[in-house]
Amino acid sequence: MVRRDAEPLIWENCSKILERYVKDSYNQGPLPQPPLESPDFPSSPPKNLDALLSQTSGLFSIDKAGFKAKLSEIIDSMEPNYVKRHIDPESEREKWAIKNLEIISKRIIILQIRDWLATALDDTAPDTDRWYFAIATMIGMCFEGSESCREYCFTFIVSIAMAQSPFYRSKSISSGPHHIDWDSSVAEVLQENIPHQSGLMAVNLILDYISSSPKSSHSLLPYWIESLTSYRILTPHLNLFPRIKLNLKNSEKSESEALINATVNLIPDYHEQSKKILISAVQMNNIEIRKTLSTSLSKLYSYDSKLTLYLLDILLFDSDENISTLATSTLGLIIRVDTNEFLQRAPKVIDNGNQKAIQVLIHSSIREYLNFDIMDKNNLISKLWIMSNVTNRSKIVSFIMEIHSANTSSFLRIAKTIFEEDQKSFLEFYNWIGRRDSKIQESLNQIK
Repeated sequence: MVRRDAEPLIWENCSKILERYVKDSYNQGPLPQPPLESPDFPSSPPKNLDALLSQTSGLFSIDKAGFKAKLSEIIDSMEPNYVKRHIDPESEREKWAIKNLEIISKRIIILQIRDWLATALDDTAPDTDRWYFAIATMIGMCFEGSESCREYCFTFIVSIAMAQSPFYRSKSISSGPHHIDWDSSVAEVLQENIPHQSGLMAVNLILDYISSSPKSSHSLLPYWIESLTSYRILTPHLNLFPRIKLNLKNSEKSESEALINATVNLIPDYHEQSKKILISAVQMNNIEIRKTLSTSLSKLYSYDSKLTLYLLDILLFDSDENISTLATSTLGLIIRVDTNEFLQRAPKVIDNGNQKAIQVLIHSSIREYLNFDIMDKNNLISKLWIMSNVTNRSKIVSFIMEIHSANTSSFLRIAKTIFEEDQKSFLEFYNWIGRRDSKIQESLNQIK
């Protein structure tokens, strides 16, 4: 536990940011209604900002023991090892706590939101007053868009949508996929989780508020959308596609990645909607969006091969060489699944002359290609040699030597094709082979 010197500072800072969060939230618009209410004690929304501030700050202030417990929990989880190993850990902990005052304060507020939500979403006796305290504080924190909020507040979104306590954990299934009980003495049956209608309305309003804030719409919303796609029972109810479209247009690097990943995650259940977004995204001027698309093609191929090939044909020849290089790696998957589709695209990649893409093609696809066609009937090896730089040729010549060991006639055919296409490249080929094996080099004299 930190000493008293830092504790009052953290307490004071918690009170300040709590007040700021509540003000920012209340000024944004109406607070979401509580998902759960007791018939005997219906919810009563705060009459005004002063009343909400007074109640929220007052409840936080009187729970000094709760503050100390939360502070201790945060210190235990965050304290670095160098503090524990210090010759005077108490003094060093004091310095560390003061230095990290802001993040510690925010983490304490997050734990306070958790506790208030747990009381508000208690299905036996929901406390609607604490719902308003929790939700006002949470929305205000979201507007700030801090990393702590992004990492630790997302679980509250799921909790609210399900109208279940943040401490709730679904019970384990006692039977296997074929309804065979692992323990026949256990009669426990897992009930299906169903989203709560009022909880979904509250979450949609929270997401709308986050979308309206320039800061949180960039630093928070894209990552939460991606996380929400893993909750298939929630995705139909949260208007994710309009949110993705709106944010994708102005997204930056990591935001683009989160939004594209979210769209790819949704494609098994929402094929047409996801397809439209991906086709639109590949035409955007945002390099980061196209780069993320390039890295997602392999995953996308398992869901929709035609769409993947359509996107691939665009990205392979993107004006940005890094994007075309990333897209080329997908050919390593395609050759294992559909050789004809690979053969339609590999020669074009080689002709394009992007040496990084050619390098990726060589390392990811050529060995598989030679397993399919050791005779190189499609002249990929000869074309690769002519179009490659010195670095790439060092790998190609290794493949060619393997071809000679497996099939001499195939080796001579490749050499002859190189000679007919580009005699300068053949002379270089002749010298490279000579450095590897002079006897094999002699066999090339019949071509010269």
